[in-house]
Amino acid sequence: MIYIAFLVGIIVLVYVAMMLYFTYGVLKMRPLQQLSLATPPVSVVVPLHNEENYALKTLECLAAQDYTGQFQIICVDDRSTDATPQILADFCQDKPNFQFLSIPLDAETVSSPKKRALETGFNLADGEIFMTMDADCEPPMVWISSMVSKFVDGIDIVQGPKRILLKENNILQNYQTIDTLGFTLIEGAFFTLNNPMLASAPSLGYRRELYEKVGGFDGLRELVSGDDDMLVQKMSEHAQGIGYNLDPEAQVGTAPMLTWKGLFSQRARWASNGAEYDSKLYIILLLCVYFFFVWCLIAPLLGILGWMSWSLIIGFYVIKILVDFLFLWCGARKLQCTQIVFRNFFVGWLIQIPLSAWAAPAGHFKWYKW
Repeated sequence: MIYIAFLVGIIVLVYVAMMLYFTYGVLKMRPLQQLSLATPPVSVVVPLHNEENYALKTLECLAAQDYTGQFQIICVDDRSTDATPQILADFCQDKPNFQFLSIPLDAETVSSPKKRALETGFNLADGEIFMTMDADCEPPMVWISSMVSKFVDGIDIVQGPKRILLKENNILQNYQTIDTLGFTLIEGAFFTLNNPMLASAPSLGYRRELYEKVGGFDGLRELVSGDDDMLVQKMSEHAQGIGYNLDPEAQVGTAPMLTWKGLFSQRARWASNGAEYDSKLYIILLLCVYFFFVWCLIAPLLGILGWMSWSLIIGFYVIKILVDFLFLWCGARKLQCTQIVFRNFFVGWLIQIPLSAWAAPAGHFKWYKW
């Protein structure tokens, strides 16, 4: 039991150190003091695949942007078999700044259809700033103008915040609300500390020159995901600077998964590239965090078998609760959404453990559907 407790203690210390690091990053998050008044041309690429339930709302939100500069919206239909192509055709036909193109149904099968769709759109883009938007999102009216204003003082990459669009007040969607807040804050912490290990496509922008300098998705096309974080890691090595858009008014709403099966599949897909990052230290950190969640899942069994004292198990649980709450509370204050933490913290805490323990092996063995 002593050896088990010692090993678990090390893993817990790694987890605590990581969460305190994120909390430090969140506390350092500040709005940029100087905002750019320039209005460079912007190209937003939106990949879509069978998004008939969300596409129209996303397009309407993009059409309502208050950006005073030139901007184009490039919609790339990726072999949809529902009404998505017709929705796009009808919406784009009388809007000169909207373009619609399709990847044919008989196109070659690739590992990452989303990267192919983004590349297809970027190849036609003429903006100085490239931005991405997922097809199930609702960007606020100020989204483009707020994001572009952060490209100051040599900043070449800007990550923006996102939130879940709560459709129903149930456990599944409440969990995703606080889970998405956690991911958003981790991204913000990484960007603030100039170490962008995470990024997300629903609110991401980078200079066209930088994207082309690194060869776009060269070297990443065979990976299932990574169209956001791995591309940002690749570009950050050549960027003059990176920035985080700490603007609560610019938070992009993103649709939740409506079924548990969909949520588990999504998380498995996100975890599928866990061993493919260039940073070996980051991979080791991910492994430690994964084993910590596995331990959290099996700890009650260890207590029942008498392999670890219940007081020690409960003590470790209390430590996780405290550091998780501290991190989420500090970040929620920055984004003015503390009610999410109060309402959903323990729901999120309980579901996060089995979901995280399952996601890594599921991603490795490709137990998911794109």
